[in-house]
Amino acid sequence: MRIEDEIKNMVERKDYDFWEFLKKAYENNIKLDIGHFILLNILIGVNDLYHKLSEKFGEEEARKILEKNKIFAKNSDFISGEFLKDYIDRKSRVAVHNRIKDLKTLGFKIESKSGPFGGYKIVGYPEWFKK
Repeated sequence: MRIEDEIKNMVERKDYDFWEFLKKAYENNIKLDIGHFILLNILIGVNDLYHKLSEKFGEEEARKILEKNKIFAKNSDFISGEFLKDYIDRKSRVAVHNRIKDLKTLGFKIESKSGPFGGYKIVGYPEWFKK
């Protein structure tokens, strides 16, 4: 398994109800762009990948694998904002932060941690979202 291939598959997933997603965004006056979907896909996919790697190698080794691939922040199980910004083709992590804030408004439970060991991780989903 190559991590790069796993990430590519995450970014391109389309297995949730876009109409329901758009309806909720409209109800909350959120203007979506593709970056919202890419970030959500990565947050979900990396979480799933981390659990899969943890079962195979243990949590500590799984974290190290994802850290080595610059997905997790150093000594952390949070997805690096630097990693995320590259996938939405933005120069600033503020773009990531703003989209994460929108996803939280839509009901996604996303933990944020600032600083060099910080980043983001998804910990819960709104009832309307069927993963």
